[in-house]
Amino acid sequence: MEIGIYATTHGLAYRDDQNVLARSLPPNQLRPVETAQLAERLGFHSMWFPDHVCMPMASESEHVANASGSRAYESRHTMFDAAVVMGAVAHTTTSLKLGTSVLISPYRNPLSDARQFATIDQLSKGRLLFGVGAGWMQEEFAAIGIPYAERGPRTDECIEVYKCSWTDDVVSYQGRFYQFASLSMDPKPLQQPPPIIYGGVTPGGARRAARLCDGFYPIFLDPFARPDRYTKEQTVIRTELDAIGRPHDEFIMMGVSSARVTSSADPLSQERPRRICTGTAEQILEDLHGFAQEGYGLVVCFFDCPSGQLSELEDQMQQFSTSVIPEAKNIQPQGGWKPAF
Repeated sequence: MEIGIYATTHGLAYRDDQNVLARSLPPNQLRPVETAQLAERLGFHSMWFPDHVCMPMASESEHVANASGSRAYESRHTMFDAAVVMGAVAHTTTSLKLGTSVLISPYRNPLSDARQFATIDQLSKGRLLFGVGAGWMQEEFAAIGIPYAERGPRTDECIEVYKCSWTDDVVSYQGRFYQFASLSMDPKPLQQPPPIIYGGVTPGGARRAARLCDGFYPIFLDPFARPDRYTKEQTVIRTELDAIGRPHDEFIMMGVSSARVTSSADPLSQERPRRICTGTAEQILEDLHGFAQEGYGLVVCFFDCPSGQLSELEDQMQQFSTSVIPEAKNIQPQGGWKPAF
């Protein structure tokens, strides 16, 4: 099993008894490039960059990060752009894979996204992992001027446009939302094409992942999420893969989980039930074995840092590096899925 880390471009995570929340930090405290360089030195597999164009001051949309639907973001939230920061990280690292967690495809032009992320794959020498999703915040779609109700079919077409832009010598597409012919989209990414992973939490998202993508990326961020939360969606994926003749071992299961390593004396390690991926290294590895039993070969950690200080995140990363990551590499995912990228 591989361990990834959630980027600091939208701040730091902390949890209450029900939800994961994101604490906004001043721009000079985010330091995503330096955090990525540290993650590479410490042996993390990948860094995953969240995405929003804008953040409405308030919203009534249910946030998929929490089972309660509670929004994780503050009313005025500092956010760096994923693609811009990934370009900087690509230039300053050599082995850390770079993922989007996840790019909200349907409210952007897919040709523009195809261009940006082909560039990132080139700059990183083939390290892009392209996570995409349909979005969840109706108010953000309204601000951008794209109908929220169209997000599903638009996402389908966006994924198809990415693929043809990255692989076809002459790029043409005729769909409901996007139509163009005889375009040059060069250079192509080094990976042919980069893997596309669908970030979803519903059976409909599972079907889209199986039909159009190379993996499924659900969320385990609220404190008491369990690794078997998406068993139904996995069944949907298997059924869809079988229907279209795709081998299961070409498809990856990965997830993002909140996490915090503690001592055995910390009350968090003694809670019953215990928070997901929280406690001593042994307890966290127990949870990672649970993820592996459910087929997950890559777990992205969004570290719980209640102090709001980057130094706390760095300490969590150091502890994971010495006490969790080496042992996690010996954990084999079950279920016949692709083990990792």
